Amino acid sequence: MYYTPSSKILLRGLALLLALVLTPRMMTAEEQAPKVPTPALESGSVFIASAEGISVFGRDGTMEFGSFVTEVVDGKPGPVEWDDMVYDGWKLPSGNYLCSSHRYVRELDEKGALLWEYRVAAPSEIKSCVPLPNGDVMTEDATPMELVHITDQGRTEVKRISVPTPPEAKEHDRYNLLRRTPQGTYLLALRHDKAFVEVDEAGGERWRHPVPDLPIVAERLANGNTLMSWRGGLIEAAPDHTVVWELKAEEISDFNVNIVGGFHRFANGNTLIANSDWHYKEAGQNHVQLFEVNEEKEVVWTLTTDAFAGKKPGSLEPSTGLVEHRIIGIQWLPAE
Repeated sequence: MYYTPSSKILLRGLALLLALVLTPRMMTAEEQAPKVPTPALESGSVFIASAEGISVFGRDGTMEFGSFVTEVVDGKPGPVEWDDMVYDGWKLPSGNYLCSSHRYVRELDEKGALLWEYRVAAPSEIKSCVPLPNGDVMTEDATPMELVHITDQGRTEVKRISVPTPPEAKEHDRYNLLRRTPQGTYLLALRHDKAFVEVDEAGGERWRHPVPDLPIVAERLANGNTLMSWRGGLIEAAPDHTVVWELKAEEISDFNVNIVGGFHRFANGNTLIANSDWHYKEAGQNHVQLFEVNEEKEVVWTLTTDAFAGKKPGSLEPSTGLVEHRIIGIQWLPAE
């Protein structure tokens, strides 16, 4: 049979196409690597300390507890006085709740009724509270720049621990949140210093680590490293200050990250993070209030403002007219 030049070209092309189809494709190294299953999300709820009070929300958005100093009127929350602005808190083993504002530490019962209060006078500020193993509480007093160990339902001061910061800083700019380490030392956010400091019971400085801006809270992890939140992200540092893991706000592209607040590191390596919306600028920027990322910084769960509608009132920012939920301290509550 005679083939024209054009038909020969066509046949060669068909043969080449057939060879490509039948030849097994070599897998890339990434495709050959074993697939690591995504860790299952831990079951439980999250305790939330926000400016207008404290609450507990489940992963499905169900509010399990709420105690607030304001309520929604005509579609917007009422004002929250400066003294009442809550920053930190905990659900206690007893089932009661501990919380702290600019001016006080309070314990509430399981229904939200006040049991006792420890208060400082203006212009000093408290902001943070830490329940101690024996049932006492460690808090802060910004004017004398001291940690204060209180007992007997706030009626007695056991001791004060000096943690100085530059005295020219106003009380509001001296401290943020406080945490106790498993070793019995304390990690304190020095707001003016843009650093976290670890001090012992005598006030001796054990460790200090700077952050780029506005330190919020630090915790000592089970692996001995320290995880720290600052305005623009999270930093996990080894004892020698080597940064072993870091998340920057701009690495989250799914939604706007305003201020990285409180957090919780799960055993599977995931991290739960509060997206604190203090002073956000445009409507909608605060839609995601809490989110969870895996070690690869992929978002695996979110809790949005939709969950708060009709439940958690938030706080009205007079300068913008926007509702802010102002979450800072959080505590993970595992399912029982």
